Amino acid sequence: MSESNSTSFAPPGESSFDLWVERSNLDGVLLAGVAYGILFILTVQTLIMFFGRAKAQRPWGLIAYVVVMFILGSLGLAGNAKFNEMTFIDDRNIPGGPNAFTGEFFTSPVNVMAFVAYIMMSWLADGLVLWRFTVIWNYKYWLAAFPALIYLGSVVSSILLIVATLKTDSEFWGNAAVQFGTAYWSLSIALNITLTVAIVLRLWLVRRRARVVLGNQHARQYTSIAAMLIESAALYAVWSTVFLASYVRQSPLENILLPAQGQIQGIAPLLIMFRVAQGRAWSGDTLSSGNGGRAGGSGIPLSSFTASAGASRGTQEELKVNIMTDTTQTRSQWDEDKV
Repeated sequence: MSESNSTSFAPPGESSFDLWVERSNLDGVLLAGVAYGILFILTVQTLIMFFGRAKAQRPWGLIAYVVVMFILGSLGLAGNAKFNEMTFIDDRNIPGGPNAFTGEFFTSPVNVMAFVAYIMMSWLADGLVLWRFTVIWNYKYWLAAFPALIYLGSVVSSILLIVATLKTDSEFWGNAAVQFGTAYWSLSIALNITLTVAIVLRLWLVRRRARVVLGNQHARQYTSIAAMLIESAALYAVWSTVFLASYVRQSPLENILLPAQGQIQGIAPLLIMFRVAQGRAWSGDTLSSGNGGRAGGSGIPLSSFTASAGASRGTQEELKVNIMTDTTQTRSQWDEDKV
């Protein structure tokens, strides 16, 4: 049997660019499946560790967060997979091919379900970053006022994006949808980068003071925390930035990045949850009960130590460092007492 040239079976009337767009739609869902596998593993391992604690010490709020994030990620992938089946199998003979089906039926219920699920995941992911910023900066709510406005703008823009996409005279690639989508992803990216820099700055300041008391070896735990936060934000920020550029330019690359981006919005916060559940997020310490400075907290004492500095003018300065984090918060408290 002679070998056949596969290009001879290419759909008639479709250009190489049309075929590239179709491949990008298919490959995007495949990539999302890989990302979903990571999300699934993180969910299972994190829940196992959380449920491994005594019942009274289980962080039910964080458990609910992980479960909801996983459910939304599952709905998103299921919707993408079903829409691909419709595009390439069920309705493949539509005039114009799969590209025509994608444009005409983008607002089908199953695809809208996936789209909305991914946007809700971004609300939860961005909300976690904002909350983490608030607790690490010791509940100085005035500092969180501006980031909260950015977060609110992101949520409003995403809702307007959904409305613009669902309008019968518009679509996901229409002018109105592109404008709202650009605003939504730009605000979300800016929020993540800004808050992560602020969190790392706070931890760097704590690290400097801890190094004075304990030396470099013990201060390294703050370096690892900063690395974790940088990596978790970069995972989403870099991916979303590339997607946003391709979306604005209406490049087929957006079709590859968008489905997986929804899963990455869940992976980034669950990486933090997983490390916290392991106890690795705060290196070298073990979980213990405590109020963390607020009622009802389950604390993770990072370090509590007292060191004496050299006496000056008959007085001795004592620096006490007490850093606590619970299942929903991280508190840093510095008390400087003259003895």
